[in-house]
Amino acid sequence: MTISEIAKLAEVSSAAVSRYLNGGSLSEEKRNRIKAVIEETGYVPSEYARTLRTKKTYHVGVIVPNIKSSTTARIVSGIGSVLQEKNYHMVLADTDNDAGQEVKYLEFFGNGQMDGVIYIAGAITRRHMEILKRYRIPVVVVGQMVSEFDCVYHDDFHAARDMVEVLLESGCRRPGMIFVTPKDKAAGEMRIRGAQAALGERGFIPEAVPCVEAGFTLEDGYEKMEELLKKRSDIDGVFCATDSLAVGAVMYLKEAGKRIPQDIRICSVGNNQASDIIDPRLSTAHYHYRTSGIEAARMLISKMRAGEERPRRQLMLGYEVLRRESTGTAADRHVLGGFGKRMQMPAGSALR
Repeated sequence: MTISEIAKLAEVSSAAVSRYLNGGSLSEEKRNRIKAVIEETGYVPSEYARTLRTKKTYHVGVIVPNIKSSTTARIVSGIGSVLQEKNYHMVLADTDNDAGQEVKYLEFFGNGQMDGVIYIAGAITRRHMEILKRYRIPVVVVGQMVSEFDCVYHDDFHAARDMVEVLLESGCRRPGMIFVTPKDKAAGEMRIRGAQAALGERGFIPEAVPCVEAGFTLEDGYEKMEELLKKRSDIDGVFCATDSLAVGAVMYLKEAGKRIPQDIRICSVGNNQASDIIDPRLSTAHYHYRTSGIEAARMLISKMRAGEERPRRQLMLGYEVLRRESTGTAADRHVLGGFGKRMQMPAGSALR
């Protein structure tokens, strides 16, 4: 089958079929007719011919920190839904939280047969920036605010501030904190600053509040909770930078004979799958990770089509405060937009 034959069967022009195959704009009626013919005939376009014709590969590189993470899976799901709709192929690179592997994949995708790259970022080093600035193809960064590039990120400062407020409002008087490295601007620096802001507003001296720095795994949360209690044994509330750390902390506290929330309250940021099934359920800030993937893919496709003519975009997504049993508060939910603007959540709204 050729494009001309598909066009004849669908009663449209060859140009319309070409636009359909390349993700271009079409009326819904024409799009449905072409789709029906392609599905009926089993037509598969020649990738080689399309590359020669358009000078594009229709491949997008996606660099992820850990594909086993439910957070990463939600972002990738959003990216994939858009790329598939626009007839792009996703080439996935899992770095397993190794900064060296990130650098290698950034170099490989920048020099390879990719039309664009989506980089789900953690700690961005000078080496990362050097490579990204040499890119001749569009790139979108997810999870970090990077002023030099298009990016989709979260309001980490206000999410952390609000969750510490939840902790203090629940009756916590002797708080402690488990953070991640401030080299990670989003999960580290901004959440540290947000938590400290909430503490300062409530009359605490942030620097005097016991805290420990951890990695990103559940095991890190377990180990660092023990370390935190050695610093101050009478802590009655803990803010964790991530849900994974909080889940690990809960596991240690249970083994240590501590009751949650009666003895120690706990909260975090992210709302991964475990936060809703662990007992007690975690109070946390829900991030719209799948939406961030959708927006990043749309942003990249727009950039690939418009080239340097399109202005750079930085999109910060809102979040939702989920009050659950780990802070001893009744289930409650509020939607917050960028910069902590509070809105009431519509009944029955789905989390993504």
